[in-house]
Amino acid sequence: MASTRCVYCDATLQPNSMFCLECGQLIPQSEKPPVPAQFSPGAASAPAVQHQAAPRATSAVDPVPLPGTLPWQQRGTAEPDAPVAKAAPVEVRQHLSRAELVFSTGQRVRIAGNAVIGRKPAQTAQATGAQAIEVEDDTRSMSRVHLFLELNDGVLVAGDAGSSNGSGVQRDGVLTPLESGGPKVEVHPGDTVWVGDVNFVIHSA
Repeated sequence: MASTRCVYCDATLQPNSMFCLECGQLIPQSEKPPVPAQFSPGAASAPAVQHQAAPRATSAVDPVPLPGTLPWQQRGTAEPDAPVAKAAPVEVRQHLSRAELVFSTGQRVRIAGNAVIGRKPAQTAQATGAQAIEVEDDTRSMSRVHLFLELNDGVLVAGDAGSSNGSGVQRDGVLTPLESGGPKVEVHPGDTVWVGDVNFVIHSA
């Protein structure tokens, strides 16, 4: 015979009752351990619930993905190892009102306009209205009229005057020959210009 008290709610049971009038649980007819509450009638027939992780809340540092973009294209979601594009350095042209030429012979000459460089440039300089820069050259590697310089609107250009041994501009360790009698090229402070075996460095003055 079943116990006179409910093993679930401890309520008094009616004799030969099949279930408790207080909690509705079935009364065991033999000595069996109480059924855990999670397996009680009603709970056993309920479908199993699959627990899913709650969605992570979006914060100010976790932006909402934009439609049609990849994760690494969204602001603030780039992977740590993703390469970061850097802007190419912009070359700033220095405006020159005057320039100083420091020759390997020890001469220092300042120019504020056009100039002619050579062993004997005076006649050509006078004819063109330019400044004559006569350079001592014991090896005679320099022509009488070797190089033209033009300083206009803050820009300095140099051109070979059709010399015998040629001219060149050296920048960052790279020497670029000037075409004999050809077009003039822009030169900057810090450049080294070769006229035969002699050279001079351009400085802002």
